[in-house]
Amino acid sequence: MSSLFLGCFTFGLLFTVASGLLGAFNVGHDFHIPGLHGHGAHSHGQASPFNGSTIAAFLTWFGGAGYLLTRYSGFAALSIMAIAVAAGLLGGAMVFAFLAKFINPRLTVLAPEDFQLQGIVGKITSTIRPGGTGEIVYTLGGTRHADGARAETGEQLERGTEVVILRVEKGIAYVDRWSKFAAANQLPSDDGVVK
Repeated sequence: MSSLFLGCFTFGLLFTVASGLLGAFNVGHDFHIPGLHGHGAHSHGQASPFNGSTIAAFLTWFGGAGYLLTRYSGFAALSIMAIAVAAGLLGGAMVFAFLAKFINPRLTVLAPEDFQLQGIVGKITSTIRPGGTGEIVYTLGGTRHADGARAETGEQLERGTEVVILRVEKGIAYVDRWSKFAAANQLPSDDGVVK
């Protein structure tokens, strides 16, 4: 029985060390047991209690406690198993609490709609000549971007003009004046725009 505990301890410890070295010691790499539907950070923003890190912690604590009790205590096998399981659950719970408190809140769930360019308001930074290409700057996903742009109507748009992105083709944003678009769609034209 001590070899079972030693094997669990060794596997759990090696998995934890390898995961840490490979950068996989986080809740984004959930290990799902069939029939148990714990959700990771990518789905609902909550850490699963059944992920690789917590399972490795359980095995390490279970194996370590069981091995020590087998070698150095006079407890019966059933008592040793019960104490080892309790130790494993405690170890897994501590790792889960750490992940849920410190790691999971720093993870971000990326939603596709947060990265759609259509409808983004920006500003011309390089004049768009009639039928030509200029440059716009806009903020998307909390990051400032600069892209090539053309006027949807083919007109000239001066530097500093606020525009709305109507579509993107082959990496070029097709834009229209924000004031014109806002008026046509009954939107306030002085709404939050890139300054």
